[in-house]
Amino acid sequence: MNKYSPALTRKINEYAPFSAQLIAKINEYDQIGVFAHKTPDPDALGSEYGMYFWLKDNFPHKDIKVFGEDHQFYSPALYPILDKETDKWFAKPFLALILDLGNMGRCSEPRAAKAHYTVKIDHHPNVEPYGQLMLVDDNSVAVSEILAVLFLGLSDKFVFSKRSATMLFSGIVGDSGRFKYATTSAATFAVAEQLLELGVDMNKDIYSKLYSGDLEDLYTKRYILDQFKVTPNGFAYYVLDAEAQKTINITPERGKENVNIFSGIQGIQAWAAITEDVEEGRWRVSLRSAGKPINELAAKWNGGGHPQASGASLFDRSEIAQFVKEVDEYLKD
Repeated sequence: MNKYSPALTRKINEYAPFSAQLIAKINEYDQIGVFAHKTPDPDALGSEYGMYFWLKDNFPHKDIKVFGEDHQFYSPALYPILDKETDKWFAKPFLALILDLGNMGRCSEPRAAKAHYTVKIDHHPNVEPYGQLMLVDDNSVAVSEILAVLFLGLSDKFVFSKRSATMLFSGIVGDSGRFKYATTSAATFAVAEQLLELGVDMNKDIYSKLYSGDLEDLYTKRYILDQFKVTPNGFAYYVLDAEAQKTINITPERGKENVNIFSGIQGIQAWAAITEDVEEGRWRVSLRSAGKPINELAAKWNGGGHPQASGASLFDRSEIAQFVKEVDEYLKD
């Protein structure tokens, strides 16, 4: 009798050759850095810390660091504060495990490029292969799901602890929209079951930290509901310029937090948050779709991502109208 469900067993078998190569490389290096993308979401930080705790549980004598940007809202309530190291650390031979990162230009720690050996583990379309070893599965809802499959497949020989499982569960929850998005699969639910069996308390450990709010969150939602627009073909969007962010007391990083307020509304086919980032000189676009794939459209606007969840960048306020027009035209058919 199989230990896991058929869907999960298939994934474990699919990843097995990569797992063997990964363990060999981990054994080879005494110094390991874990990296993810800029402006991290729960999958970026959840996969980073899921990997970190798994490594510390099984390779306690290795020098393991987690690099990147802390989350303004979830750190340190859910995710520990990330490591800060001088150039001296990066001058030594180290293994780079780069997670949830489609292209190196978005890596939150540029010194990752100094690694002697790089491993890419990702679930975005593989438009930019990098590193000497890759596992890219764009059918997985999250990199946290990929890691959970890897660790479950190795659980006969290696420890898979509750603290690692908790981090990975948070990433799966975040990138699946609480198991609602189209890439959520039978394997996703099978993985979630196994993580719960490891002791994860999804309400106490995760939901209470990911989805709790305060009075300012209500004011933000009120502002968005007062200001959003819907095009003739069902594209809902809101725009938060620098002045609006001051009014509702949020940062550019938090501008997209309410993008899914339009999810599940009849007549809305796609939706977006468009947030000005003065420091970076761009407008951040978080684009979502209920059906039609929008990643190629996002790629035309300096972005990309998943078929139903992508990001883009606009570099002038005047581009917003053209972007909205293109999305609306795309939804017409």
